[in-house]
Amino acid sequence: MTAMGKITRWTILIVFTLITLLPLIWLILSSLKTNAEVFSNPFGLPQEWKFSNYSDAVAAHPLHLYLRNSLGAALLSTVIIITASMTASYALLHRFRLSRLTFSFLLFGILLPVNALMTPIFFIVNMLGLYNSVMGLALVYAGLFFPLGFLIVKTYMDTTPAEIFEAARIDGASFHSIFFRIAAPLTSPGAITAGIFLMITAFNELLFASILTTDADAQTVQVGVRYFLTTYSANYPLAFAATVIGIAPTVVIYMILSDRIVAAMTAGSLK
Repeated sequence: MTAMGKITRWTILIVFTLITLLPLIWLILSSLKTNAEVFSNPFGLPQEWKFSNYSDAVAAHPLHLYLRNSLGAALLSTVIIITASMTASYALLHRFRLSRLTFSFLLFGILLPVNALMTPIFFIVNMLGLYNSVMGLALVYAGLFFPLGFLIVKTYMDTTPAEIFEAARIDGASFHSIFFRIAAPLTSPGAITAGIFLMITAFNELLFASILTTDADAQTVQVGVRYFLTTYSANYPLAFAATVIGIAPTVVIYMILSDRIVAAMTAGSLK
């Protein structure tokens, strides 16, 4: 690559990085201002750095409870998705008459518009008595995000050499033994990667968390932020501080495990 090409590439990367980080930087700076200063000086540095906004936000509403609910729903839904994805991917390794149709059916959810599912999901969750519960949210997330998790896990499992399974069958290993002793361990990097991505996605979900919960005991941190912005009063710095607290876990997870997430998106490209 020529010197001009390298300069162009780095310029594009730097500009893209700045565009990506500017909203986050603005959010953090705004969370350290007063309510009046958010409007009078929206793009400048705070005149007085109000770090107390974070402690005030925690004191105003039970953010720790919201965080617990978010983590609980995200973790439970991820476990369900990964378990179902591993077993479905392993079953589809064995060719049968409707295997292609089954594969297409399991991925069909990716094409469905989420907004179209709001009403039926609301009535089903309410009918099952799971309204205002973390379990209800987790099951909804498991259904919504399963196609994505299945696609990632299936892609990883398909890269496993078929000769390994053939050798195990020749040695007399049963269908279940091959899954638990060979397929699952070899696919665990893909399952872990999918789990990270699914955890972040479920943790940040807002639409169904708003529809399916009204009690603080079941609401997530993304829903809890709206309590700082009411009809008659709005404390924007506290809302911004609560937003930073809410997104901090996913940002940290992504920064630490970004290599695995990128690997999931490119898995199987060399097959």
